Amino acid sequence: MSPELLEFIKTNFIIGVYFVTLLISIVSYIKYFDTVLKYFPILIAYTLLNELLGHLIRYSENFAFLTDKSFANDIIYNIYDIFYYSFFYLIFWKLISRQTFKKWIKILSIIVLGSYIVSCFFQNPLQISLYYATSFASVILVVICILYLIDKGPNWEWHREKYNLVWWVSVGLILFHSIFPILFLLGFLGGDAWEQYELQTVLRFTILIMYMLFCIGFIKSRKRNFS
Repeated sequence: MSPELLEFIKTNFIIGVYFVTLLISIVSYIKYFDTVLKYFPILIAYTLLNELLGHLIRYSENFAFLTDKSFANDIIYNIYDIFYYSFFYLIFWKLISRQTFKKWIKILSIIVLGSYIVSCFFQNPLQISLYYATSFASVILVVICILYLIDKGPNWEWHREKYNLVWWVSVGLILFHSIFPILFLLGFLGGDAWEQYELQTVLRFTILIMYMLFCIGFIKSRKRNFS
């Protein structure tokens, strides 16, 4: 296999991961179409299209979403991040039963939104990723997922949870977003470390692991075990 082909696969395999996950989510849709995750395939499709658009902007000399190509690539990811985190914050807010935890999620969500607004005063969202706010939002998502698992308390039983789609989604999110903020900040602030240690490849493989867990959830889940 040629070095060029290996580089292409390493750079673009994650798009295939999104596509396969989207297909599996659609095939399994009957299991959760009337639950709070009913719009999850739309988010996955948005992720796929956003990544394809970002790829076209980054690598195609003839493609321009906006007149200045340096703007489009950053703004589409900044907009995506807000939708992405808002989606999961709302999902877990609906699933959690303890009112104290629901209140914490509201407060944390407002703080995250505030961090994006504040970041816009120091970083131009058209020209650069709002990486501080996004990293913070990622940490908060981990906290919210953990609140969801704590909320299940003594009701947690593996023989039941292994068929619960939300359990697989929450574990996937925790594993990825526990690492993502570190890698993401290193990509912007770590100087040569990003290239030297091939952290972009590490990031892509953590995405792969998260989406594999999503796929397992779609395949194994049973409607009666959703919660």
